[in-house]
Amino acid sequence: MRTGKLLLNGLVIAAAAWMFVHGTKVSTKGLLPANARAPISTDAGLAALESEAALNPGVATTAKLAAAYLERDQPGLASAAIDKASPSVRATPEIAHLYARALLHRGKVPEALAVARDVQASCDASINGGSRTCPAWLVARSARQLAFLEEMQAAGIDDPGQNPDGARAAFDRSSRQIRSVAMR
Repeated sequence: MRTGKLLLNGLVIAAAAWMFVHGTKVSTKGLLPANARAPISTDAGLAALESEAALNPGVATTAKLAAAYLERDQPGLASAAIDKASPSVRATPEIAHLYARALLHRGKVPEALAVARDVQASCDASINGGSRTCPAWLVARSARQLAFLEEMQAAGIDDPGQNPDGARAAFDRSSRQIRSVAMR
């Protein structure tokens, strides 16, 4: 009887030690740019996107090009691609959402927060007006982005590159928040 309890206690302590060592961490992939990648000028797929965006400067091509730049850790090029687009293209919520991401990765949290609030307001207005110009994925992503940027502002972080630990903590806090998005 005593040996069984000792064995059980040993198993419980071993399990607790394993959980302490390994923990439950939330990945912050994509929060901060990676250090080194292949040169952007050698990417044939990106060159094709750039040509397409130059020939047909619409919402879809601008979004694809800006997203490709952001995936390659080039937020300045993503901002430039969006800035070169027409005002009607820049005014769409999808492009504004990408612009807020680019501003965040460039270390401009207050500007990114202002753009994210505009995206959220335009999506809310489209839902309430019945026009549904914002797809459901954009409503959800913009709510998540806004929560993260608000946590960054609350923590007093203007540039996540200067305070990566604070940015990760803000990300963790924003991921714990429960946000509900109502679609009609």
